[in-house]
Amino acid sequence: MTGVSGLLKDVRLANKAAALTSAVSFLLVLLACSGAFGFQESAPTILAIVALATGVTLVSLLSQVQRLFLLQQAVKTDQKTLVERASHDDLTGCLTRRHFLETLDERLTGIRAANMRRRSSEDLTLMLIDVDHFKMLNDGFGHPCGDAVLQTLGRCARAERGWITGRIGGDEFAILVSGSDHRQIAEQARRFAERLGEEMRQQEATRAFHGVSIGIACAPLHADHARDLLQKADIALYVGKRNGRGQVTFYHGDMERAHAEQRHIARELHAALLLDQMELHYQPIVGTNGEPAAAEALIRWRNGMGGSMAPDKFIPVAEQSDLIDRLGEWVFRRACRDLKDSGYPRISVNISGAQLKHDRLVPMLRRVLRETGSDARNFTLEITETVVLKATHNVMGILREVREMGFLIALDDFGTGNNSFSLLRNMPVDIIKIDKSYTQRIEDDKIAQVFVSAVCEIAKALDMIVVAEGIETEAQQACARLAGAQRFQGWLHGRPAPLKKTTALPDRSLSA
Repeated sequence: MTGVSGLLKDVRLANKAAALTSAVSFLLVLLACSGAFGFQESAPTILAIVALATGVTLVSLLSQVQRLFLLQQAVKTDQKTLVERASHDDLTGCLTRRHFLETLDERLTGIRAANMRRRSSEDLTLMLIDVDHFKMLNDGFGHPCGDAVLQTLGRCARAERGWITGRIGGDEFAILVSGSDHRQIAEQARRFAERLGEEMRQQEATRAFHGVSIGIACAPLHADHARDLLQKADIALYVGKRNGRGQVTFYHGDMERAHAEQRHIARELHAALLLDQMELHYQPIVGTNGEPAAAEALIRWRNGMGGSMAPDKFIPVAEQSDLIDRLGEWVFRRACRDLKDSGYPRISVNISGAQLKHDRLVPMLRRVLRETGSDARNFTLEITETVVLKATHNVMGILREVREMGFLIALDDFGTGNNSFSLLRNMPVDIIKIDKSYTQRIEDDKIAQVFVSAVCEIAKALDMIVVAEGIETEAQQACARLAGAQRFQGWLHGRPAPLKKTTALPDRSLSA
């Protein structure tokens, strides 16, 4: 409004000047009429003076009108600027949440009105775009990096022809596209994600960008009210992120039921942690002669009614929120308290890939060790092969830090992913746990025999310990031991059970 303020000052000065000019002109007329200038009281002289005074006054008035006109234009320009600032996000240039929702509601109102009149109307598609691992970007690389990612995304989305783009959350954008052809919309979304990735990689500030997840819902097919359409697109986005992120996901009816179940599980899990309904069961890990070497802590959930829920059902739900951090702390704290009475020299605790993506894991481990008086050297942290293979520089740093604290790192379920033996050389790993899909076929499956033998040879060269998982028979253990495994875990040595049932281990001294 600086221009308006200057013009207002000019107008005030012009008003004063006009008033002074009018007074002078009036005085000139009086003087002319009275003959104060020594002129004869002739009509032509008086008329000339009056004309001069009138001209001066008119010039002053015209100048004042011009300034008023300029003031009006400046006010309109500033009003337009204020409206644009109120309707567009300062960082990205996209519509603000309020104005985007107003636009969405207006379009949906038109669709509903057309349907009521039984007239045809153009369908509408809503896409929700969420930056994958945005919090990790901000925390690991700083807010300037996060801002640069958002600015680039907003600029690329606004450049798309026919898209109405809004920023409706911290790292969440919404797009309106005319039409509802799934194949065409999906192709547009995928091309956008690819171009966005290329754009991010070309900038130093945004090279840490991981990608985007896109959830899509169509009107009036899925909903014809703004709140409902947003909810369905958000459900599709959630499902896509749960299935691995970086995906384009369309809403369908089955998602609603699955999403409702997920929310129910999340609420119940939250209550279970408050009510202390979780349990740790321990499964023995033994050495080559059957001596207890460690035990793996496995979480179990039993509600007050005697029912239970499998970990593979509630852990994925926990991984979608900070519940996984609370669950992980509960497990580690309980394992620390159980260690003394367990009879085992070491306890293995599973760490979720979601925990490694946060900066809260290491502080939590340090705090619990301090509060329970425990030593990190008595614990192994187990992570899955797929987590390590997808590990970012930040995750690798966390793994190295916990090893420096004294923890051992075990690579769990080895062989289930697209494993690469060459990666083991640089991985901060101490123990390799071969998946049961190999050890349980080792007796008569040549591929399993070669795989287990190869893993053991590489582990020996890298000074790593190999644990054969899923051992159920003496024959399986004998073959795994012959291949080079040094430790064994499975039903042959005990099923997971509460601590009081696992302390008394059978004496399994196996011959060489």
